[in-house]
Amino acid sequence: MPVRLNQPLASNPNADELDMLAVLQGNILKPHGRKVTAHVFLHFDSAQVTAVRAFLRTFGTKLTPASVQLANAAKIRTARHTGKAAPTTPPFISCMVSARGYAALGLGPSATPTDSAFRDGLKSRGEALSDPSVKKWDVGYRGDIHATVLIGGDPDKNKPAKSKQVDDALANLLNAIPADAIHVLGIERGRAYHNEHGDGIEHFGYVDGRSQPLLREDDINAESAHSDGIVRWNPAFPIKQVLVKDPAVSTAHAFGSYFVFRKLEQNVKGFKKAEEALGKKLQRLAKQRGQQFDPELAGAMIIGRFEDGTPILLQHAEGMHNPVPNDFDYSGDPDGLKCPFHAHIRKTNPRGDTARIFGVPLEEERAHIMVRRGITYGTRKLNRNGEFADKPSKGVGLLFMAYQSDIENQFEFTQRSWANSEGFVKPDTGVDPVIGQGGTEKQTHRAGWGDADALTHQTRFADFVTMKGGEYFFVPSISFFEAL
Repeated sequence: MPVRLNQPLASNPNADELDMLAVLQGNILKPHGRKVTAHVFLHFDSAQVTAVRAFLRTFGTKLTPASVQLANAAKIRTARHTGKAAPTTPPFISCMVSARGYAALGLGPSATPTDSAFRDGLKSRGEALSDPSVKKWDVGYRGDIHATVLIGGDPDKNKPAKSKQVDDALANLLNAIPADAIHVLGIERGRAYHNEHGDGIEHFGYVDGRSQPLLREDDINAESAHSDGIVRWNPAFPIKQVLVKDPAVSTAHAFGSYFVFRKLEQNVKGFKKAEEALGKKLQRLAKQRGQQFDPELAGAMIIGRFEDGTPILLQHAEGMHNPVPNDFDYSGDPDGLKCPFHAHIRKTNPRGDTARIFGVPLEEERAHIMVRRGITYGTRKLNRNGEFADKPSKGVGLLFMAYQSDIENQFEFTQRSWANSEGFVKPDTGVDPVIGQGGTEKQTHRAGWGDADALTHQTRFADFVTMKGGEYFFVPSISFFEAL
């Protein structure tokens, strides 16, 4: 039986699907779950292609197959359920190759993934995305990036930003690289931050990554049983959302995925200052009508969730964090009176808004959703409660990573047609206040929750996230490396 692309991966995969998992790189169908990462960016010398290929063949044996990743995750899950200490598993390692990397390896068009955005590369697509000019990118991203290696490991005891696993694997990689054939352009370090409830947060202080496409039947069942359910919003997606055939490998079970990497720097100081000012302004407007307005609502209206992850659609205060809800859509808020149309999570996942407003089939809207696997970077000062105690204006942010089967229809569509579009989902909405780029329109901010008569304030809330560089890659099957 062939690989069933039109559905989530079954709990009991068939023989071809097991073969696929054995050569599919990990982190695509399920997050690798490591809290500390290193990201190494490489440039190949095309005159030394034999040495480059030899290195990649050997390094391919170090990559983590999806089958191994899933088996390790099952061991950890079993240990937790039985009250035992989680077993130590090897670091997670993955390797992705850019279109220019394929060319540098001497691989022709028939062996190169066909996605047009991938073949063009991120630099040539930047204008359509309203990205900063390449000369403003961090230096390591300005040249041709041919490949990137992702290493993920567990943090050292009582040192959440450090990982001997990652450091050792990184040292082994750097020592093995033939210096005359492969140049290291740069290394990024990622580390996860969590709130008091154990939920992952980004640098503005909000729970992040709660809403993800689930691609495995096991994960869908767990979401249904242990979260707020899957009645209003279905998180189940077919594996074709992320998987495409590996064109360089002839076997039927060799698949890969397109991978978008973008370094997004966050101006925490500027964001928090604007958030506070907006909250005070809306509070003053509410008082003019004899009403109260909690300034914390202002930030929740920007993000679409309160800092603890509570969706502003569901209530006007924090508190729904055990677990953080995800089973909702916006059918009960057609005018954006509770969750504004410009809110980050509504902009980037409209949950049926396009069907209700434009008549777009829900499946067409869902086809644009990508699988995000980002991690925060940069060091923050924490107070004794583990909360952020500083407000840096640079040097911290998100290493945005996403898997998909069609870059133009998923990442680029989401960024260009949703986040950057001032007229999405309705005219005069403005850009996504978090990741939106370009435009000049002001968003309309309401001094009341669910109140059509609330006074409003127009101001442009944007430009606190800056793209510092990145690239489009393909995540080949492990068989690809074996055949080089």
